[in-house]
Parts: sequence; structure tokens; C-alpha cells
Amino acid sequence: MNDDQIERIARLLEEIRDGQRLQLERQALALERQEQLLAQQRERIAGLSQLSGQADQLVNRSAQVAKSARIVSLVALPIVVLVLAWIVWVLLSHVAR
Repeated sequence: MNDDQIERIARLLEEIRDGQRLQLERQALALERQEQLLAQQRERIAGLSQLSGQADQLVNRSAQVAKSARIVSLVALPIVVLVLAWIVWVLLSHVAR
């Protein structure tokens, strides 16, 4: 081998080295970006998880309110009907006199 060939091989090896270095830098940047996106995704999931917990609490509270309203209506409705019947009876008895 002569000096010219050795220089060409050395330049070729340097180009390969530089290309690999550039590729490693790009991969490092891509990994960093993926880490950032993963952190953002984790934050979003945590936020959604919190919203889901709040929604569950709201649904449970709504169910309790509906149950209470059902019980109140079962107790109050007959009382209201009896009071209305009594008022009608009193009014009719006064009209009949």
C-alpha cells in the first residue's frame, strides 16, 4: 500500500466515525424527546386519573341523592295525598252546610 491509499482509508474511517458520532447524537436527542413525551403522557394520565376519581365521587353522590329522594317521595307522597284529601273534605263539608 502506498501513502495515498493509506490516506484514503484514514479519511474513510474518519468519515465513518463522524457518521457514527452524528448518528449517536441524533439517537440521544430522539431518546431525550421520547423521555419528554413520556413524562407529558404520565402527567396527562395522572390528570385523567384524578378526573376519573372526581367523576366516581360525583356518581356516588348522585346515587345517594337519588336514593334519598326516592325514600322522601315514598314517605312524603302519601302524607301530601292525605292532607289534600283532608282539605278537600273540609272544603266540601263547609260548602254542604
